Amino acid sequence: MRRMNRATWILLLPVAVIGLIQGPGCSSEAENIERNGESAALKGECKLAADDGDPCTVEGCEGQANAHVVVAGLPCGVNNALECNSNGQCAGCTSPDQCGESSDCAPWACNSGVCSLTFAPSGTPVPAQIPGDCKQIECDGSGEEVEGNDDFDVPAIACQMTSCAGGSVVSMPSAQGTACSVGNGKSCDGEGNCVECNTDADCGVAGIFCDTKSNTCFNCMDGIRNGDESDVDCGGDRCSKCTQGQTCNVVGDCTTANCADGVCCSSPCTGPCLACNLPDFIGECNPIEKYGQDPAYGNGLSCLNADGLACSAAASCLQALGTDCASNGDCASLRCADPDGNNKKTCVKGPGDPCNQPVECFNNMCTNGMCSP
Repeated sequence: MRRMNRATWILLLPVAVIGLIQGPGCSSEAENIERNGESAALKGECKLAADDGDPCTVEGCEGQANAHVVVAGLPCGVNNALECNSNGQCAGCTSPDQCGESSDCAPWACNSGVCSLTFAPSGTPVPAQIPGDCKQIECDGSGEEVEGNDDFDVPAIACQMTSCAGGSVVSMPSAQGTACSVGNGKSCDGEGNCVECNTDADCGVAGIFCDTKSNTCFNCMDGIRNGDESDVDCGGDRCSKCTQGQTCNVVGDCTTANCADGVCCSSPCTGPCLACNLPDFIGECNPIEKYGQDPAYGNGLSCLNADGLACSAAASCLQALGTDCASNGDCASLRCADPDGNNKKTCVKGPGDPCNQPVECFNNMCTNGMCSP
């Protein structure tokens, strides 16, 4: 039990008792030969003993016979409502709750008016436990709580087959189709997750399908793009084909039988510098603007400025402006010239192209911001 401050309880005691308390303590009065067992060699110079936590003792000299002296009459118990007897016991109780604050492993007892702190047997489980952690909080027989292994405290985890081994959780995924209930999930996917569906049967109603990639149910008339649909309520393996201009993933998604640049297209549109997703022309195959780029065409090909290439007005991938050339046919501008006279031909701008300086143009003539014919 925690001691109260000595200055506080001295005020509560009769003068005779105070005299007893003063006796065993350390003092600098060298002439005082009444030291209750203190060595004469240490008189007045001893180190005060550490508080033993017993409310029925006062501390004297460390290591001496008077280190902890029982003093009858000291206050004890809850709110100091009880009194220590000559045997060093807190007496006067009628119930354990007057003695002190009990714990699960160290409850107070009141027997014949005397308080005593008892200890629950070693291995006694405490009421507060964490379920499913393969552990048990129990008493150590000395009033303290310790953690022990409990291989019967098996956790319940959805879509997992669990057990305890040596105080640790062991688990493996439940079989696909095992019933579960987590959020919208109701069937285990075989990988330890509770999902909405694994098969169409899990979705429960005809016309509602299971997308096995996302393990979610969808239908082809809900007004949203879901499941394996490539566009809203079309495409994929279950819904009707998408019309020209709608989004596609593969040719089979489209009524046009052409999927180019991610949309159902009017034609295959697989040549260089052609696109089916140009603004205002979605679903129609048209040439990419002059000097533009085609990030992907044919079988893994591209026409990129970073590679020194550019689209021509005739949907061809040729050399970009500023690159070395030998003839007009090499260039997207269809102009290969040496306007600055440095004896080095490069692809330069042609008639009607915007310009800032004459040297940009094939004929070294820039008029009103355009290359002259």
